[in-house]
Amino acid sequence: MKILLTNFHRDRGGGHDTYILAIAQALSLQHRIFVAAPATSRLFMQAGALPCVTTIVIDFSAKFKDLAKLPGEYRALPGLLERERFDVIHVNGSPDHWLVKLVMLAWKGARPRIVLTNHDSIRIKTARATRATYDVIAVSDSTAQLMRESVYGRCPVTVIKNGIDTVGRYAPRDPQAAAQQRGAFLGPRAGDRLVIGTVTGFDWYKGTMGMIEAVAALPESLRDEVVVVVAGVEPNAEQRQQIEALGMSGRVHVAGFVEDVPSVIASFDIGFVLSYAIETVSFACREMMAMGKPVIVSRYAGLPENIDDGVDGWIVEPRDTAGLSSLLQTIIAGRDRLPAIGARARERAVHEFSDERFIADTEEVYRQGGAARGA
Repeated sequence: MKILLTNFHRDRGGGHDTYILAIAQALSLQHRIFVAAPATSRLFMQAGALPCVTTIVIDFSAKFKDLAKLPGEYRALPGLLERERFDVIHVNGSPDHWLVKLVMLAWKGARPRIVLTNHDSIRIKTARATRATYDVIAVSDSTAQLMRESVYGRCPVTVIKNGIDTVGRYAPRDPQAAAQQRGAFLGPRAGDRLVIGTVTGFDWYKGTMGMIEAVAALPESLRDEVVVVVAGVEPNAEQRQQIEALGMSGRVHVAGFVEDVPSVIASFDIGFVLSYAIETVSFACREMMAMGKPVIVSRYAGLPENIDDGVDGWIVEPRDTAGLSSLLQTIIAGRDRLPAIGARARERAVHEFSDERFIADTEEVYRQGGAARGA
């Protein structure tokens, strides 16, 4: 099959990037894979480095200030589709989906099968043209429910939860190597402290400030036992001021964007993903669990689908600082139990978060579409 994967982000696309790159790399051995994205995007640069993957520059203009570019994109896309005759177009966001749908309204030739993956938990409130959408992939059970209740409910909705490499990239590190990595990463700040970390950054909806507030609410003797590590989007000026006002400046390590995410996760004792908007099932949660780290998640969207509460991690209510702080006291008091809980998190990841299953199920959706198109 000839498959086009699209995304609109102009810099880092977070989980969108991880998702598309995983599919492109795995399926490029058997199919002709193209990735269309803005030239400034991380996705475009990393997809371009994959052997047997062809990259195409399309900005997928959506913001008002960029609408002047839309006519040119609208004219260019039909030429690309006519030239390449894709069997499947897999769209991963509203801007790229809209452009494909606009082109399909006037399309005269054989139609490619258009597959939409919904990567967020935003309820679809307005009617959208679905004529150019054949299949929907939902990355969590909760997302599937949203899609079935929307205008896309007329399409087949398949739940395919995000898969990760549990064998190589996201496997537990040797304890000695992990300790060395922790020391190199955090220096004297680590000591014997409980390292609570996330790789989701400080985006407003990720709930990272909630963890910092919960640690700040601990009794001073316990607060001194904890360091919070955050990789990803750095805090804005207001968040930095809040960290300082909470007296947490010396207890928060901001790693920023890092390419070697597993080495950062290796320094954690436990992980957290406390989103209260937009989130679906979270690559970050699954990556941390695969590396043997128990994870605290909020009871939001698909996050609880990753965790058996109290067995391989913990579930807290969104934005419940007092409840989270109380849980942290319990975790600190039972710190000797963390290795066993982490082992169960790893076991769950191996059994349920397989990238092989993720890729095979996605390819099956493509094959159904390709077979239908050929017929």
